[in-house]
Amino acid sequence: MAVQRFLWSGAGLIVAGLAGVIGFAEFKTWQLQHAPQQAVFLAGVIPSQRPEGFYTGSVPGLQGSPWQGKRFDAPHSAGVNIFQSKGIATAQYPFRTSVAPGELDPQRQVFRIDYNNPQNPWWVRLFLDEVVEVKPNLWLGKLSLQIIPGHPFGLLFFELKKDSFRYVKLPIYQPPGP
Repeated sequence: MAVQRFLWSGAGLIVAGLAGVIGFAEFKTWQLQHAPQQAVFLAGVIPSQRPEGFYTGSVPGLQGSPWQGKRFDAPHSAGVNIFQSKGIATAQYPFRTSVAPGELDPQRQVFRIDYNNPQNPWWVRLFLDEVVEVKPNLWLGKLSLQIIPGHPFGLLFFELKKDSFRYVKLPIYQPPGP
C-alpha cells in the first residue's frame, strides 16, 4: 500500500511538473507572439539572396552572452554559430538553412535555420530559428523549441546584422565531433 501511494505520488509530481513546464512554454509563446517585435517580424521579407558570411547576433535585453552570431555558407545552405570565450572564438552547433512557412507564423515565409542534424547534441536539435530581413542586412529572428512534435514553443526574438569585418581573419577553432 505504501509503495503504491509512493508510485502514485511520484507519477503525480511528474505529471504536475510536465504540466507546469508546458504551461510556462505556452505563456512564453503567447508573450512572443504579442510582443512589439511581432509586427516587425510579420512585415519582414525573404531577400532574393541568402545570407553569406558573418552576421553579428544579439538578443534584446541580454548582455554578456558568449554567442557572437552566425556564419552562413549560402552555396551549401548551411552555417554555424560563433561563440567567444576568453578571447577564443569557436564554431558550434552547425545548421542547415531553407525557406519555408514559419512554424509559429505559417502565413509568413521565413528563412529557416534548422539544428536537427547528427553533429549536434540531442537537446540542440530541438531548437529552430526563423528569420526575416527587416532592413537591408538586418534580420529579426525567433528562437523556438519543439519538444512536442508539430507544436513549437516560442522563446525569444534575436537580431542578426551583416558584419563584413568581424571574424574574417580570426581563425575559427572547430571542436572535434563526438
